Amino acid sequence: MNQLNILKTSFWTKKNFFVLLVSLLASMNIFSKIELIDRVVAVVDSGVIMESQLNSRVEEILIRLKSDTTELPPINLLEEQVLDRLIIEEIQLQLADRAGIKISDSELNQTLSRVSSQNNLSLEDFRLKLEAEGTSYKSFRDTIKKELIIQRVQRGRVGGKVDISEQEIENFINSEEGKSQLAEQYNVQHILLSVKSGLTEQQIEEIKDEANNLITRLEGDESFEKLATAYSSGQEALEGGFLGWRTSAELPSLFANVVTELKVGEVAQPLRSGAGFHILKLTDKRGNTVKFLDQTLARHILVQPSEIRTENQAEELINDIYERLTNGEDFKQLARQFSEDPGSKMDGGELGWSNPGDYDPIFEKTLNATEIGKISEPVQSSFGWHIIEAMDRRNEDVSQEEQKNRAYQIIFKRKFEQELQSTLIELRAEAYVDIKLTT
Repeated sequence: MNQLNILKTSFWTKKNFFVLLVSLLASMNIFSKIELIDRVVAVVDSGVIMESQLNSRVEEILIRLKSDTTELPPINLLEEQVLDRLIIEEIQLQLADRAGIKISDSELNQTLSRVSSQNNLSLEDFRLKLEAEGTSYKSFRDTIKKELIIQRVQRGRVGGKVDISEQEIENFINSEEGKSQLAEQYNVQHILLSVKSGLTEQQIEEIKDEANNLITRLEGDESFEKLATAYSSGQEALEGGFLGWRTSAELPSLFANVVTELKVGEVAQPLRSGAGFHILKLTDKRGNTVKFLDQTLARHILVQPSEIRTENQAEELINDIYERLTNGEDFKQLARQFSEDPGSKMDGGELGWSNPGDYDPIFEKTLNATEIGKISEPVQSSFGWHIIEAMDRRNEDVSQEEQKNRAYQIIFKRKFEQELQSTLIELRAEAYVDIKLTT
């Protein structure tokens, strides 16, 4: 047999063996037992959301709700809520990817250390605790990283839209609300039934009826957490609707006017805003007054990565600015020209007097290590790249300047949250989304 015939014999022997093997497996009914282990539940622009992602997030929420002895919402409603959250997250992560937004290991480790400290644990003990509870530390780390990326996207998309005048600040400081900002704090829960543009009056009335129905169910002792998780369109829906501890000044004014009149445990009647119908419950309240503080006066120049500037380009720009400062150029002029902090840019980068804990941990650590009248080398925080100057330090009660700075922060946070809700709705509407989830 020549070489060609040997090759042919070998080829056909292998082919016949494969055919025989397939026939044997089919006769044993092996193929019928093969199951699809994952599938796409939503296509979002250039990305997808897999069923495993959805199931994992739903399972996390169910575990938390069960540990809190919270009554569980219907699983199909919970899946829809979680999928909508995943879609909005995916849109923002794609924006971050296109903008070149990255979170460094050092920044991520700082955040994880802060989370572990809040739980009175070292980072290693926190990791062991997570694993003992069945949570992968790597998965938790990835989740925190995504949250930091999304926060940076939100600041970039929304921060520049917030405009606060000097008159607004003065009006706030002189208001009763401003004067009492350090007094009482409120722990509030929130349900939002959104009203989209273009709805008829009848459709809006139906949403209002649904809000009233939820009030009735709450008055019948149904769990607020369960109803918020199932029905709310608010960003805090999957956390049981909790807004966290806030002074009246830190709440949207629409909410503050009602919450301050509620007794602990009471639920307010539905409130109408441009976003929809809001249901509020005052869960608890407490006092918080500060008399004397160690304060630092600082200014900075902020440079951030963006859709047109990569992380490397941002670092190159901040290093160039630092070199110009060390060569004697004016800090105020360079801040006005380059800084991307809308709150301090036109003031030459001045941040006013700050209290401990006001700033990002990396920023504050660098500021505390900088001598008065000196500037720091470029440092990266969760906001971007900074050059920081420590202008002065003092220990005294809350001054007029501090009140102004605090007033700005409160107003900014309020406006930021209102603008964020609208921005997320716009991003969702502009994105291509094909939901393949069947309920």
